[in-house]
Order: sequence, then C-alpha cells, then structure tokens
Amino acid sequence: MKLRATVRRGARLGVLIGAWPAGIVGGLCLVTALVSLTIGHDGTAWTLTVAGGLAVLGSMAGGVTLGTATGLALALAPRGLLTRPPLRGLLAALTAGLPVAALSVAALTGDGYTLASYPPSIHFLTWSATLTIALVAAARSGEIAGYGTGH
Repeated sequence: MKLRATVRRGARLGVLIGAWPAGIVGGLCLVTALVSLTIGHDGTAWTLTVAGGLAVLGSMAGGVTLGTATGLALALAPRGLLTRPPLRGLLAALTAGLPVAALSVAALTGDGYTLASYPPSIHFLTWSATLTIALVAAARSGEIAGYGTGH
C-alpha cells in the first residue's frame, strides 16, 4: 500500500466531508445577503457575503484536514488491522470523529458557558454532525485504505 495514494484518497474523503456544510452555510449566507441587498442593507449584505466565504473556506479546510488525517492514520496502520473491516472502520471513525467532538465541546464551553447553557437542539445538531462524519469515514475506510472496489 502506498502512503501517498492512501493520503490522497483520504483527502478526497475530506472534500466530501467539507463540501456539505460549506454548501449549506455558503448558500444560506448568499441568500440572506441577496435579501439584505434587496431591502437596502448594503453593509449587512457585504458582511454576510464575507462571512459565507470564510465559512466555506473554513469548512473545506477542516474537511480536507480531517480526511488527510484519516488517510494518514490508515496508511500507517498495521496490515492486520486494515484487513479487518470493523477495526479499520473504527480507526477511521475515531480519527475523523474525535477532533470534531473535541472542537465542538471546546466551542460550546468557551467564554464561561457550560454544555447545559445551550438548548437541546444545539446538542442534537452538534452530535449528529459528529456522528455523521465518523460514520462516513468508517464507511469509506475500505476505499481509503485501498481495500475497496477499484483499487
């Protein structure tokens, strides 16, 4: 198994992970900016456009970083672990999911707030996004490691 090819396949997973939130947040910011332009709030429209662009870039950068880290972890894993799909999937899920979970907790508990300070909907969205990222990484772990179809 080649290290570079595995890391490249992991980066492709990262593009997939980053593209969904980037498209959603970017689209929402652009629609809101257009609405602000039509009602005459030029400053708000510009601020929303910049915020949308930064959200898209940040989401894509975070996704590619997670995917590359997952590819690197799978490339450096022992062959015995990679030939067992449950273990390979667990490694990929932990590599992609734990940083997102840690960043979510850090973001929600910053500025003196506790996790109990937020409504349940925030927790649901945060943890469902974390689980989705981990499950996608686990499902694609065979392709990333080169044990899927076509590799």
